[in-house]
Amino acid sequence: MNEDSVTPMTPLDSMVCQDSVQILKAVVPYLNGSGKQIVSVYAKALELINTITYFQKNQPDITAMSAPQHIQPADILNDIQQYTSGAMKEQIDQLLYALNTLQLIQMMQETPEVKD
Repeated sequence: MNEDSVTPMTPLDSMVCQDSVQILKAVVPYLNGSGKQIVSVYAKALELINTITYFQKNQPDITAMSAPQHIQPADILNDIQQYTSGAMKEQIDQLLYALNTLQLIQMMQETPEVKD
């Protein structure tokens, strides 16, 4: 696989991921058709079991309440963008550009005019 296309793990994946599941997922491209399907479904089932188990045993620490109180939409989009590629990444870029433009317009409107 191309190292440039490696997507980082989400915070949820980091909490519930096990190396054995990651190994199963890494092996999938090397299997034949039915083997790919079986191992893929098995890996996803293990992820689901790990997620359910995690939330039954622990208080989730990825809620918005554990995040800073004044989160800006641009901060959320920047966080999400690291997990995207292609057209979705471009759409988020466009949203970020639009938000920056709106912030600039808002700043210009709030700046008092200086009269000579």
